Amino acid sequence: MDEQRPLAFIYDRSTTENTTELERRLKACGEYVTAQGWGFGGWWVDNGDYALTNDRRPALDTLLRTMRAAGTGPRVCLVHDWDRLSRDMQARGLMTRRVLLLDGWVETCAGEKRTAGGSELRMGRLSSGPITA
Repeated sequence: MDEQRPLAFIYDRSTTENTTELERRLKACGEYVTAQGWGFGGWWVDNGDYALTNDRRPALDTLLRTMRAAGTGPRVCLVHDWDRLSRDMQARGLMTRRVLLLDGWVETCAGEKRTAGGSELRMGRLSSGPITA
């Protein structure tokens, strides 16, 4: 029996109109998905004021609804680095928990993972600290 390959849902946030850095991060995420051999579930980006809040993230909400609708196969919310969710550790933990409650996991392009079973650090060069849920 073939193991089902994970489906990656890429998330980012950007507060500026200059999209150069955003595009660089999204490109790196796309390359990571390809290198892992994952399927691609789409891109979601919260912009402007939504990127600054921790309580209103419409693009993240849509990503989570899409992830839920994708079924029961392996699903990952991929972010370039942990700050793409939030710089606030508590808010980041809550956002991560929302993914975990869908039986998915969160992973960075540095190979850091947060799963229902805990955190896994593979490379860690982009980490700004541990994730707590």
